[in-house]
Amino acid sequence: MRILIVNYEYPPLGGGGGVATRDIAVELAERHEVHVLTSAAPGLAGEEVVDGVRLFRAPVLGRDARSHASFTSMITFWPIGVWHGRRALKGRYDVVNTWFAVPSGPTGVWASRRFKAPHVLTMAGGDIYDPSKWYTPDKNPVLAQVVRRVLRQADVLAAVSTDLAKRAEEMYGLEKEVEVVSLGMNPPDLADPLPRPDLGLKADAVYLISVGRLVRRKNLSVLLRALASVGNSAVELLVVGDGPEREPLEALARTLGLSGRVHFKGYVEEDDKHRLLQAADVFVLPSLHEAFGLVYLEGMHAGLPVVATKPGGQEDYLIDGETGYLVANDDVLALATAIRQLTGDRDLRRRMGARAKEVAQRFTVASAAARYEAIFAGLAEK
Repeated sequence: MRILIVNYEYPPLGGGGGVATRDIAVELAERHEVHVLTSAAPGLAGEEVVDGVRLFRAPVLGRDARSHASFTSMITFWPIGVWHGRRALKGRYDVVNTWFAVPSGPTGVWASRRFKAPHVLTMAGGDIYDPSKWYTPDKNPVLAQVVRRVLRQADVLAAVSTDLAKRAEEMYGLEKEVEVVSLGMNPPDLADPLPRPDLGLKADAVYLISVGRLVRRKNLSVLLRALASVGNSAVELLVVGDGPEREPLEALARTLGLSGRVHFKGYVEEDDKHRLLQAADVFVLPSLHEAFGLVYLEGMHAGLPVVATKPGGQEDYLIDGETGYLVANDDVLALATAIRQLTGDRDLRRRMGARAKEVAQRFTVASAAARYEAIFAGLAEK
């Protein structure tokens, strides 16, 4: 098959949705011809082949950061993506798979019509629900109408989690059944963990670790307040990732007297990230909402118990009391209690971490790609 994937973000741009798109595209490219229409950014080639996938990058306006998209860059992906697609995309495609109903959706609808190919729309997060932004479709009636039209024109609707599928069904009264296609990840192939001193860490500290873009939705201010109330100075926090919330979070850490216990690592390379995960004791991320939450799987593959919030897509695989703890959103006390229980009990951490690693093995890129491959093949036959 010849497959066109449309996503306004694709690594090195963006977060979990882009990473999931790339991983599935690379897996599919082992058996099919896969092209991706995405956004350009400074320092990236307009067209190139990476890991067997041919990338076409549309020169959207206002994309000056790799970690997060500006509102302008998202809005302009529609017209500029169509314009660039007319110039760059040649031949025919058997199927178009668009990730995110907005801002990618209208461009994907255009591509489906232009190439007379069936359209699979993957709902992947903020295109349906994001409690941290004012302009997402759950709050903006204009965007909601765009999403409604995109969903109606898709041949198949998919969602990355049960939570997201239910939200879409409730918001838009969908007549089509939504296919829940869970994401997955390939565990890193690393050697034995490095000694903590080699990573600049203390041998005797108990380390929490959080990984992700530093944006409002990750709600790390609640984690800092919870850490301040834990009452154990041996518990420290590694914050891996960068974004617009970094300076406010650093200021809050100073205000809470945590400057010596919270370590902002910024953006790190993949291998370095996984080595820090190997060296840590507990993975904690109290997001306001995650459509799926690939970063939790990263922590689980490292054998870490996970403390997360609910509701969200992570409820498809995190098991409260087995793989760690699920606590209510914005509940500092509940979060601090969960952290206190795990940081104070090494055997509990080991037991829950082992269970988390076992559960994570079920969610692979290969299984996600196989589901999409079956959907695409069925549509191509019709």
